[in-house]
Amino acid sequence: MLRVALTGGVGSGKSTAAAMLRERGAYLFQSDEVGRALMQQGGAAFAPIVQQFGAGVVKADGSLDRGALARIAFDEGRVEELNAIIHPLVISQQARWAAEIAAKDPLAVAVVESALVFETKHAASADDSAPWRTRFDRIVVVTAPEEQRRWRYIQRVSGLNEAAASADFERRNAAQWNDERKAAMADFVIANDDSLQELSDEVQTLWEELKTESMERAGQAK
Repeated sequence: MLRVALTGGVGSGKSTAAAMLRERGAYLFQSDEVGRALMQQGGAAFAPIVQQFGAGVVKADGSLDRGALARIAFDEGRVEELNAIIHPLVISQQARWAAEIAAKDPLAVAVVESALVFETKHAASADDSAPWRTRFDRIVVVTAPEEQRRWRYIQRVSGLNEAAASADFERRNAAQWNDERKAAMADFVIANDDSLQELSDEVQTLWEELKTESMERAGQAK
């Protein structure tokens, strides 16, 4: 099985690229979606988050106030405290998911979509300085110009005016490596700065390369 990480900055379009890969036959694990589920009331991350950040991150209905949590995490420089709670739980689920896929489909291309592939400090062993290397065979980075990413983010955020959404983009963007740094570490780079058709064409080329490699790996393992 070929283990692939798909990442990109805020508003890069990595989720769109991930969906296109799934349409072509890839198995897809969406780390951000799993993380959000873990943060819901009753999820494994809920109680630790409340304990770490206080009752102010809980709404009157008992659910997590994600906006309040984000403001504390980003504005007060406490993002890594939040990551230290969520990332190990998500990575553990990734590992179980990957093992299940490998057991049933040795030719699988298993794609993990994650905003923080390079940035996370959490790995299987404490002395691993590059944890993504132990979890993935290939890294794909989706890039786009910053102002284009900002515009996309503003368009998709609900409940915030343009100025607030732009400020939120800045906070989140600052917590991630820039495109140049990520691209230098990647095996494949997809530039999502044109039309949706252009992105689809790039994803198709990528898919063909990934599928070929998965088949070659399966052949070598026999």
